[in-house]
Amino acid sequence: MSTETKDHLRRQFFIQRKELGTAERQRQSERLSQLLLEWYRGLEPAQRSTRKVALTIKFGTEPDTDPVMHALHDDGVEIWVPISHADRSMSWTKWYPDVPMETSKLGPIQEPTGERFGPEVVADADVIFVPALAADTAGYRLGKGGGYYDRLLASLPEITNDVPLLVTPLFDHEFFAADAKAIPVDDHDLPVQSVATAETGIVWV
Repeated sequence: MSTETKDHLRRQFFIQRKELGTAERQRQSERLSQLLLEWYRGLEPAQRSTRKVALTIKFGTEPDTDPVMHALHDDGVEIWVPISHADRSMSWTKWYPDVPMETSKLGPIQEPTGERFGPEVVADADVIFVPALAADTAGYRLGKGGGYYDRLLASLPEITNDVPLLVTPLFDHEFFAADAKAIPVDDHDLPVQSVATAETGIVWV
């Protein structure tokens, strides 16, 4: 699968997110946040033993899971968010309401100013919410092209024998049957364990 083909698909999905419209994105995001919260709160104690969750701060037309961050923080759960670097690596810092923020050196994204840590700090998380532009029922996802999360997913088994639950939240139209071959898969691509949309709920793959 060529880089040009993946880039073309990314452009298409970015356009489709914009065309979805603010009201529909918000409607689906609210339902999605509710589903994710109910699911996490309903996990068996052994599945949320560290009370630590990693997810991204919403940007642009992405699904807005910020309510999940606030609600889980209120529940006493640690929230960790990624910081992207120019070498396409990620570090992690703790998020909390009213955390001091600064503009990322890589773009117009606001990120917490706290101390940065390596992937080890989220390797024992209960859940890592893995962003994407689209995903299929085999768990393969189309990211934004930087490979940040691909490298994270590859590193986790080297750090821990108990990889966190990996969930990708999406808008309804971004989830496809694997046999439709809508998501190009390369040898280095690694699947997540589940995909969540407002329409389907959480689907384990």
